[in-house]
Amino acid sequence: MTHSITTEDGEPEEFTCFHVTRVVPYNQNAPLSVGVALHLGATHNPFFAFYEQPRKYNVTLNDGSVVWSPAIRFLKAVRAGEVNCPQLPQIAVEVSEHYLMLVRELVTEEVRRLIAPNLPSRQTCLWATDDLDQARHWVGRLGGGARVVRLDVRGRRHRADAALLLGDSEPLSQTYARATQYWQGEKTAQPELELLISGAALGCGGD
Repeated sequence: MTHSITTEDGEPEEFTCFHVTRVVPYNQNAPLSVGVALHLGATHNPFFAFYEQPRKYNVTLNDGSVVWSPAIRFLKAVRAGEVNCPQLPQIAVEVSEHYLMLVRELVTEEVRRLIAPNLPSRQTCLWATDDLDQARHWVGRLGGGARVVRLDVRGRRHRADAALLLGDSEPLSQTYARATQYWQGEKTAQPELELLISGAALGCGGD
């Protein structure tokens, strides 16, 4: 049984929630503020749209010119001794995490479409919390000038445990099982609760 919230006839519900907004490199939009209206669910959110940009690194050639190299080609060139890279450990982790998160989102979306197609997609939703205390917890965790905006929403929501999401190497069957638990609203022993919302939202207050 999922913990998504809709009216009995399946129509969108009106509810209030709290969104933590901040400036991040992958979001070209201004941070959400009071009075801003949003229509969520039709297009990729900035988090998932980030994957439309290829991960690449610059390489300085012998003549001093600089070219960009796709991430995997770059790492192979370093392995072959064709590129000197003092930052190799950092870049290797960046590339690994990039593709880990992409796989996580693709698998999670695949499972949603199979078992809970009416729930908000992580690829098009806005992340929020049920109450102000939860939002303040995420402000402290995210940092970076994060702040809270209260939203009035007419739409759909799904309460889930982010601790179930893929975070490291594991059997593929386990990744699918945990994604299923995520959409069923199950919780781990130490949950990291988040609210996925879609529909029409209006920023109505701050903290």
